Amino acid sequence: MTEQELQEIIALLGVQGWNPQVCDTPVPVYDSAVPCGNPSDVESAYPDGAFWLPGDLVKRESVVIISAVGDSMVDAGIEDGDQLHLQLDAAIRDGDQVVACINGESTLKSYFRDSDGTVWLVACNENYDAIEVTEDMEVRILGKVVKCVKNTPSSSFRYLQRAVNRTKTRRIEGGRQEEKSYTDDELRCILRRVFGSEMVAAADWVSVYRLLVDKCGAPSSHTAFAEFVNALELDEYPPCSRDLLRKADAIYLRPIYEWGTANIRSSAHDRRTAIARRLKKALE
Repeated sequence: MTEQELQEIIALLGVQGWNPQVCDTPVPVYDSAVPCGNPSDVESAYPDGAFWLPGDLVKRESVVIISAVGDSMVDAGIEDGDQLHLQLDAAIRDGDQVVACINGESTLKSYFRDSDGTVWLVACNENYDAIEVTEDMEVRILGKVVKCVKNTPSSSFRYLQRAVNRTKTRRIEGGRQEEKSYTDDELRCILRRVFGSEMVAAADWVSVYRLLVDKCGAPSSHTAFAEFVNALELDEYPPCSRDLLRKADAIYLRPIYEWGTANIRSSAHDRRTAIARRLKKALE
């Protein structure tokens, strides 16, 4: 990507209100993780690389990136795997999330000084006890968390499939609300044009069932639908019957976009799909 292309993307994102910034400042990344639970040795770790961030974000201060491990800080919004931007040697106030080294081992906790002046390192999870800082302990605050970057977000396939299905259902329902009124002569003309010579079996009526119900106000009851289309007197084609619809594969009674999920391989299925697509186009 050229610098000009980068500037164009930044300008486009800026217009959309995303406030993009160029990542031009290297920040050390430590391979070791800091536990959100019991202390462990992390202070002596060496940087595993660098992560580039905008200079305005790190403000030219000493910032490193470490990973959170465990669940003791979940009530503060810090979860296992989150990337923590740690400002070193920063001024600490009550409520700050800090990485503290206790007797040579490091841990992530909330800093708090009570009314007696006692300093506590508090887990943000009721399952963990707070750590009282006493005179016989060697404690050093390594830095405070200034930013928490959540672990790479992802959505489950099931969630996405359900969301897409809801959208498709709304579209179908919206189509039903926009039903057009056709006279018998208009429907006869449309169906003859759509069927052509491909309507060879009475069971092929399933190819138009869903669209006639959704777009043309045909009744969804199998018996009533059969009466509806037979009343059109398309005598050149086999008559429809309730039993044919009842015995048909259930996929044909569902929206056309779902027909492909049935994995049906037959000339009859291909014929019915082609008929349905022509009718869909004719009714648009």
